[in-house]
Amino acid sequence: MIRAILLAVLTVSLTACGAGSFKVDKEEYRQRVRTLGVVPLLVDGNSQLEHPRSQEVAGLLRRTSVGQQQHLVDMLKEQQGYFDVRPVSGDGGALFGSLIQGRAWQEGDRGPYHHYSFNARTVAELARQNSTDALLVIVLNGAVRNGKRWDRTRLSYLEAPFNSILATAAVVLPSGEILWEYQGDEPFLDLQYPAFDEAYYNQSDEIATRFITLAGLERHLKASGRKWLRETAMPQPYQELFDRLAAELKPGLLNPFKGNGAAR
Repeated sequence: MIRAILLAVLTVSLTACGAGSFKVDKEEYRQRVRTLGVVPLLVDGNSQLEHPRSQEVAGLLRRTSVGQQQHLVDMLKEQQGYFDVRPVSGDGGALFGSLIQGRAWQEGDRGPYHHYSFNARTVAELARQNSTDALLVIVLNGAVRNGKRWDRTRLSYLEAPFNSILATAAVVLPSGEILWEYQGDEPFLDLQYPAFDEAYYNQSDEIATRFITLAGLERHLKASGRKWLRETAMPQPYQELFDRLAAELKPGLLNPFKGNGAAR
């Protein structure tokens, strides 16, 4: 029974990886990206942030994201899919201004998202300084997308446009070419919630949406993450995001540059 469960989990994990995010064949990706640099998380404060305290929300994201990329570096190293994975130092605010060249609202596989283009000169300079083949750039950005939110009993739900923070990501070559892209299928942070209790006590069929307070958002961003029933060093939103990114960013099951050469 346990073996069957483990096989089922492994099957789900393997089929979930990639999800059409690689723009080139995985073998070509492995050859072109042997050393990956992970940039500090960037925050797009001018995206669709409709929260009444939007600038403070952006500032909160910038503060809580400082240094978090090191956890993703460690996770990617453990997978041994690259010759090396290195953190890229720098200030997220300054890097956003120099790295991001443009933003476009596009329809993705799992809904609309912000697609970012990058300044090739900045990418090339950072890659040269850090001796990497490519950069992994993650952008936290506000978006309004249709979504389904359940009440606490899991018996009722509201399907409506909700404002949330998405995390989109890309692996970018020094030329500016994107080899891999993550479209932010799951919200990184919900900014709104449906007021089911309010509708219930007012005996109304109309369910309003409310913005989560700044204090509530901060508590959520600092809540301890859990993995295999144990607390992690990462807050829960970052734990869940990095788990998804690490699963998507596997160019192969084994490191083709180390060990017995079992490349895939």
